[in-house]
Amino acid sequence: MGHTVDSEKRSDVAMSIFRAKEMGVFIPLVVLVIALAFLAQNFLTQDNIFSVLRAVSFEGIVSIGMLIVMLTAGLDLSVASNMAFTGILASILMTNGIPTFPAIILSLVGSACVGLVNGFLINKVKLGAIIVTLGMLSVVRGLSYIITQGMPIVDLPANFTFLGQGLIGGLVPVPILFYVIISAICHFVLKYTVLGYHFFSVGGNETASRYSGINVERVRYFSYLICSVFAGIGGLLLIARLGVAQPSIAVGYELSIIAAVIIGGASLQGGEGSVLGAVIGVLIIGVIRNGLVLMNIGGFYIQFANGMMILAAVIINRLRGIRA
Repeated sequence: MGHTVDSEKRSDVAMSIFRAKEMGVFIPLVVLVIALAFLAQNFLTQDNIFSVLRAVSFEGIVSIGMLIVMLTAGLDLSVASNMAFTGILASILMTNGIPTFPAIILSLVGSACVGLVNGFLINKVKLGAIIVTLGMLSVVRGLSYIITQGMPIVDLPANFTFLGQGLIGGLVPVPILFYVIISAICHFVLKYTVLGYHFFSVGGNETASRYSGINVERVRYFSYLICSVFAGIGGLLLIARLGVAQPSIAVGYELSIIAAVIIGGASLQGGEGSVLGAVIGVLIIGVIRNGLVLMNIGGFYIQFANGMMILAAVIINRLRGIRA
């Protein structure tokens, strides 16, 4: 009798996993990996796998912040510019004698200010999120060019570049560790805390959220603040990886980040999505990019593939009952 109950429980767990929305994107990822294992030489080597994971970690961290904004029915097109802006702030401070840790904290404060401005214009001035963040995209990118006069910042401290280039245990790149930790924390927050419930609630039904006592404006402020800080972290790690800060870094990343979150099952209308889905979405884009490179297919096709993936994800999500 006990064995029968245990087997039924295991069966229920297996069925719940199979029915999970994330399976709709996990299965294509598995198929993609298997296909590239045959089509692209050296795809499944240890070095290439860690290379893919490190490459996706920068955008992956930012995609978690984008997910939180999209859960509230918002959007942040300024994240890529914010990545460059934060990295440049930290680089200027460090090359002018400020120790690495304080420089990082101060630059993240600057990044957070971008999110607060976005939240203010959306909450108080009642402007649309797309218009606000599209404008902020140009403002922040322009500030990066003004601050640097278009010149790269070099000679960054070794303890900073370690964050992007270092290995844990001589094997695991540091950015992957950051990505895993941030993803795990945000998964817990969204799934098991009141704050996570508020993010979903505001995006699912703003009017009902107000009537239930949720401070919608505060939740929206917080979502843009988190998104901007995560963009700053992603930017810092990316510049640490490159070893040089340029105002032109991360141009166009916002499209890949949004694509990853949508591919992972999030809705632009809010209230839908998960951290696991966003992680799988980022991995799909990263695997496709890597596979195209290994097969010596030009970079123009990567842009084409990103666009096709967004359209396919929206269509698939609509068929699965997820609002576009």
